[in-house]
Amino acid sequence: MRPARHFTAAAIVVDDDRRVLLVHHNKIGMWIYPGGHLAEQEDPAEAAVREVREETGIDVRVVDRKPFAHPAARTIPSPFAILEIDMKTAALEVHHHVEMIYVCRPGAGSLRPQLNEVSACRWFSAAEVEHLDTPPELPALIAAAIDWLGARHQE
Repeated sequence: MRPARHFTAAAIVVDDDRRVLLVHHNKIGMWIYPGGHLAEQEDPAEAAVREVREETGIDVRVVDRKPFAHPAARTIPSPFAILEIDMKTAALEVHHHVEMIYVCRPGAGSLRPQLNEVSACRWFSAAEVEHLDTPPELPALIAAAIDWLGARHQE
């Protein structure tokens, strides 16, 4: 039987030095980008911003991909990627996530991990991410996000 799907939002936060903000997640036991389940009445972009603030103490802004806009409807920023992944916890529980991932830029705040969910938070270069214990897709996804953000600023 296939596990239930949970819709989640996450953020790849990239600073001016092309470093990415990662958290060491207690249940998963790996370094991942901040993220989590959507709260009631919350859109995915709002959830990504909230999760970064809650898990790391850093305020962020979503880098908007300029989606379709019309005055008759509210538009939610488009995610950089939507992944369907099985998240395994240290206790080998499987959580099936449909994860909407946003690229974000940091704002105010200072790093302070929320210790009940994450044990640490830290800035890493893309090269450093390659050597961390992460989900298998994470280093390539981060490299693609950094490249996309760099190309976007050259336009």
